[in-house]
Amino acid sequence: MDYLESRVYQAGDDIRNMDWLVTARTGEPHTKLFQEERERPIHIVMDNNRSMAFGTKNEFKSVTAAKAASLLSWAAIKNGDRVGVLSFGTHGIHHEKPVGGKRGMMRLIAHLVKTDAAKSADDMETPLEDALQRLRTIIRPGSLVIIVSDFYHLGKEVKRHLIQLTKHNDVMAVFVADPFEINTLQPGTYGIDQGQSTVVLNTKKSKDIRNMRSYQNSHLDSVFENIQKSAVSVIPIMTNDNLQEKLKQSLKSPASAWSSWRNSINE
Repeated sequence: MDYLESRVYQAGDDIRNMDWLVTARTGEPHTKLFQEERERPIHIVMDNNRSMAFGTKNEFKSVTAAKAASLLSWAAIKNGDRVGVLSFGTHGIHHEKPVGGKRGMMRLIAHLVKTDAAKSADDMETPLEDALQRLRTIIRPGSLVIIVSDFYHLGKEVKRHLIQLTKHNDVMAVFVADPFEINTLQPGTYGIDQGQSTVVLNTKKSKDIRNMRSYQNSHLDSVFENIQKSAVSVIPIMTNDNLQEKLKQSLKSPASAWSSWRNSINE
């Protein structure tokens, strides 16, 4: 709430809002009036761990994530809100405070480009729980938090941090995935480029297929247990989606987006 003005005290006014300086100056009791802050702070929490640098359809997950963050941020700026970003990954944790208008949007884009380029194959991954712990020290109540990640690096305390954040803020998650990670793998050999080396994934054995399916389902269950069960709506997007249309449709009913998507891939 922002301070608006002071006026003469009236019966029923909250005495905790008394303006003692004006009261002393005028000799007449005055109380402060407040108005709701018009520009809502929005924090984009962006995953820049190494797992985001993966893609088999159209582009890397990191590119899809940056596009989704940009589209959501432009919508927020158009609505008169302020947008900031907190990125986490092999480069550590970095934060840009929420700023309104095109200036805020340009700062966000510059931050996304800089931190994506700073990814290192040698540095340690940063779990989401560390990013959320940092966010809780700087966020103001009434903010909107949008987490954009593949959620491979959660940490043991991520659910606790999310529950605390949702007490005073709105929190939404954008789950980014590549079709290779979600769809049932067909038997075959797959070359995977790890940057400094290339490996071959052989899924011709039924045992390997079962292991991959088990791993995929386990990851999706983890997202459900840790993110959605923390009262956070999860919007799933794929690297080969029509991103603008997918976000538009999912935001109409974010609470059911995850369950509808999960049911569709299990059919």
